[in-house]
Amino acid sequence: MSVVATASAQKEASAFEAKLYGGIYIENDQAWTLEPSVAWHFHKYFGVAFGVELTSQYNQSSRFIDINGVEGRLEDNERNIGWMAFKPSFVFKSPSIRLDKDGDIRLWFQAEPGVSLACPFRNSLTFRYPSYDDKFGKVWSYKRLQNDDLRWFYFFGRVSANFSIGNLTLGVGYSISDFDYYSCRRHVMLPSGGRFSVPARSVSQTVFLSAGWRFRN
Repeated sequence: MSVVATASAQKEASAFEAKLYGGIYIENDQAWTLEPSVAWHFHKYFGVAFGVELTSQYNQSSRFIDINGVEGRLEDNERNIGWMAFKPSFVFKSPSIRLDKDGDIRLWFQAEPGVSLACPFRNSLTFRYPSYDDKFGKVWSYKRLQNDDLRWFYFFGRVSANFSIGNLTLGVGYSISDFDYYSCRRHVMLPSGGRFSVPARSVSQTVFLSAGWRFRN
């Protein structure tokens, strides 16, 4: 009877959930993050999830380097670093607290450890510099600098407070990772022989809001 009761409770708790996370990076010079995710809660307190994170910086200033004695300017559409990351994770949930008499509104806490398989939108930098002037204006040349030794595998952990109203779920939380936002530029060699300057490695942290919908079996 105990086995049957446990199996029944797990079946009742089994549900798929589609969720959207949105937030900002606390570090990494102004960057937003957006992550659609799907989770399978196969037990009342456990589950697995898979998300696809899209993140990009914004409002970054132009960068300049010396190319054979001429000032080269980073192309405008490459000023902001962007990444896409595939993020499988485990889901651990606390017992829920009823916030109304019928139990339709519930509060619980959730933790998600996982990994990120990250791919930058660009693993190179393109600089524009004037070659010469003619009667119609400047003639521009372009130089592409490739990044080497890209790091693409990372760990992350996410904690959140969530509440549900029927099948609708809402949450707020915090995430931390060893994700190196500047890995796609950290090993770019300049024509002068030095490296392209980027901030030192630091822990990546985000704060986020989430909204989801549970599809119960």
